Amino acid sequence: MARKYRNFVYDENQRFIYPTSDWGFKYLLGSEENKDILLELLNRLFPDYHIESLEYLPRDITIPVGKMRDASFDVHCRLKDGSRMVIEMQNYVKSSFFDRSTIYTAAAVLDHYVNSRNKGYSIGRTIFLAFAGDPLFKTVARTPVRLAMCDIDEPQTTQRSDKVLQIFLELPKFGGSLQEINEDTPFLEKLSYVLMEMADCEDIPDNLNDPLLERLFKAADTARMKQDTKESYMKSILGEAEYEANLEDWKAEGLEEGLKEGLKEGLAKGLAEGRAEGRAEGRAEGRAESQREVARKMKAEGLASELIFNCTGLNADEIEVL
Repeated sequence: MARKYRNFVYDENQRFIYPTSDWGFKYLLGSEENKDILLELLNRLFPDYHIESLEYLPRDITIPVGKMRDASFDVHCRLKDGSRMVIEMQNYVKSSFFDRSTIYTAAAVLDHYVNSRNKGYSIGRTIFLAFAGDPLFKTVARTPVRLAMCDIDEPQTTQRSDKVLQIFLELPKFGGSLQEINEDTPFLEKLSYVLMEMADCEDIPDNLNDPLLERLFKAADTARMKQDTKESYMKSILGEAEYEANLEDWKAEGLEEGLKEGLKEGLAKGLAEGRAEGRAEGRAEGRAESQREVARKMKAEGLASELIFNCTGLNADEIEVL
């Protein structure tokens, strides 16, 4: 089983960036300078779609429901035929990820509908594609897993609509490694190995033998980056590394569940389990202050609010007043 990236460590001698980090994923697949890589990648993953071109759309979509947070995508684009594509990289998978995936997909569908010329209730095709650093479907050995609108009451499942599709690629379920790639290795397996192991490579593997993946390596080569781009990457990795250091402490104390999503409520409840109420409240406040301090440091480094939220759980208003 391919190993999971849990520890993002910045090394000034590291040649290739972490493609599964928040910054790295958006840079490699969500930036104009690497748009051609994403275009070819989507054509390799969806050969029947014959994608000719794409344009990037805003990553943040407002969800006008009460005080609900905006949907903030890693990559959001529109294909030439009008289809929408949302692409996410999720390293730390929680039970709430499926709920968030549904909300994100719904947000993209509604945004697509509102900004289209369609009349009535006609919607365009929207695809949600997630790369997961944790196994999501514990009882399913294969990957990818495709979720479509189906009638599950029929003897044989029947797809009712091809307008909305969710696809989950569970990276740890691809066995093997970069060293084992040969001419018979399927593209999806090669891609998973590259995403999981690229940052450990000193050179582009000789056995890779795939022009697209070689271009992905070259785009991730820090030696080809401008100094300000390398500095931006360094700051992002330092931020993620600090979060992971805190995560290890939380895990050691049995506090992992609920920390990444809904930190204020989840952390207090996690601390309270098995402890006297007074002690739990004191430690919860201490952890909350620790998270605020991490957020202050990340904000001082100029890191994006979305990354600060991912690392601390603080909402936009809390981050703004720091």
